[in-house]
Amino acid sequence: MREVLLSECIQILYENNFVISKPSLDRSCFDLIARRGNTRLLIKVLKNIDSLSSQQSDELCKISSIVSATPIIIGSRTRNSTMEDEVVYERHHIKAVTSKTFENQITGQPPVVYADRGGFFVNIDGTVLKRTREQLNISVGELAEISRVSRKTIYKYEQNEANPSAEVAIKIEEYLDVPLVKGLHIIREDIEISSREKNTDSARNDNIKYDTNSIKNSELTKSHQNQSEEDSFKSNVLDLFSDLGFNVTETTRAPFDALGEDKENSKNLLFTNIQESSNEEVKRKALIVNEISQLFNSHSILILENKDMQYKRIAALSLKELEQMGDTEELLNFLKDKNKK
Repeated sequence: MREVLLSECIQILYENNFVISKPSLDRSCFDLIARRGNTRLLIKVLKNIDSLSSQQSDELCKISSIVSATPIIIGSRTRNSTMEDEVVYERHHIKAVTSKTFENQITGQPPVVYADRGGFFVNIDGTVLKRTREQLNISVGELAEISRVSRKTIYKYEQNEANPSAEVAIKIEEYLDVPLVKGLHIIREDIEISSREKNTDSARNDNIKYDTNSIKNSELTKSHQNQSEEDSFKSNVLDLFSDLGFNVTETTRAPFDALGEDKENSKNLLFTNIQESSNEEVKRKALIVNEISQLFNSHSILILENKDMQYKRIAALSLKELEQMGDTEELLNFLKDKNKK
């Protein structure tokens, strides 16, 4: 079933002019990367959306924040029931939808219903609600009575402090004869996110919460200084990238081992594989990561303890060569020259 969902998702993306990179690696925190213009998606496909682990979601959120992408889960069921089309679910701060809902979203038909504890809810325009109620000379008590909620709840709707259930929203719209429900735009479309915006709660869309504070929580960013001795090589490489001028995020559930962000220009991203020695599997992963970097108009590099051969399609450096790099600009120039060949 998961493979069917994955194929459906790929087909939807191709039909809507997205460029796709498919990592095809087991246990990765994402299955697809898609880009159309400035719209960037990191997609995890699961039959049961409750099977997403907190470790996978943490890493997916971290990476998405750095590359200015929307993380999204495509699934078909929860632990207890089949997922409904046109309904937005959430797991670990990541929006989850069916493939049909996803297709409608990227074709300009956003869903309006989201699942939460207690049922299905909608976002309404509280300002329009209050204005219309007052224009029709309808009291808060009268509206509360027909919708079977409290007066206090109506006030909360009007102040955009609470959202009604889908059932209550229908009653209010029919009584006032005015559309109130707003679409849930779960994908940040065609917007370049600046570094300053990435460090705020700017991922919030129409009252759907992307908990950026939890994404940025220090417990999600594993410090390489606390690694065991067997990881000292990797730790050394991460320190060198930091000294060169990169903000470095280590990953454990992605095709790459680390993601560097130029401190002077956040658009300069460096997807990095770190291995003590090379083999066919290492080269295969490096090629996948190179494809990912191209999708983001960025760079990829393979760092080896000892580089014993030349790589035609992969930018590779030994640890000693990395140590000889003077700064970010020198490393980026090396990568640009490599790409020209």
